[in-house]
Amino acid sequence: MRETIPNVHISKLWRIQNHSLWSYYSFHKDRLLKNDIQANERRVWHRTRALEPSVIYQDKLDGFMMQYAAQGYWGRGIYFADKASYSKDYSFKPPTSSSVAERPDAREGESEMFLTRLLVGKEIKLDQNRSLTVPPSDPSTGLKYNTVTGETQCSQVWIVYENGRAYPEYLVRYYTGDRDKKRSPYESVEEAKKKSKVFVESAVFEIDKKSLLDDDGDCRKRVWEFCGKNGWEAYDATSQVKIEKTYQECLKNKSASSTVIVKGPEWKYEIDVNSMTQTNIEHTDRKQRKIRFRRND
Repeated sequence: MRETIPNVHISKLWRIQNHSLWSYYSFHKDRLLKNDIQANERRVWHRTRALEPSVIYQDKLDGFMMQYAAQGYWGRGIYFADKASYSKDYSFKPPTSSSVAERPDAREGESEMFLTRLLVGKEIKLDQNRSLTVPPSDPSTGLKYNTVTGETQCSQVWIVYENGRAYPEYLVRYYTGDRDKKRSPYESVEEAKKKSKVFVESAVFEIDKKSLLDDDGDCRKRVWEFCGKNGWEAYDATSQVKIEKTYQECLKNKSASSTVIVKGPEWKYEIDVNSMTQTNIEHTDRKQRKIRFRRND
């Protein structure tokens, strides 16, 4: 972000966990691969102008929608940029009195934009053409290109003309100018890791309670818990390893089993990392409880 926006400082960073949108995004990724098209996945910036970001990250169907798309230099499509500076001038300006529970009130001068995963697929670079509604066809295959790309405002941009090809991975709240040490206590991530005993990368929006996107593959960063009689309780070390292993296998392979059996002090339980539930398989009423993981930073 600092590479293209001078004196920028992050005041809040939220990681979006929306199982429904992630499943839809994964479906589009699989569709590309089944057609022998490389996913060409990129992390890019997206601005929402006056549209409240929660409309995108709380959605259960599409997320980024063509229905909200504005007419741009390459027609009416969903625009993403390589450089954050392209999105800066049209970033969302959060109100100082927020109506969105998971995001606290903003301060004067703060803005928000998404850092997004985008399935570019097969792209074609074109000059500006406001009449575009879909990408042109590839003469060699007869199939349409997946994405149009071009250059504007010193940034490469990508334009898609369908829903589901982008996932809102992070929402970044930022400001420019002098650093406010109360909002941004550390100059960089590296400084935060060195000086802070508890380094938290971001808060998390849990949009639903199904399996959550977190593919760093490091089980030491997570603690698995179940909702017991006295609140959330951690599983024992052996169960932690079993549950994490199952979770990682599901992230890598959608057809992998999402369940694993663990043993508690009295009963055996079936853990399902997809529905995020624990079921007592030895008791007659098969009592079910919620499970979750939390960061162990």
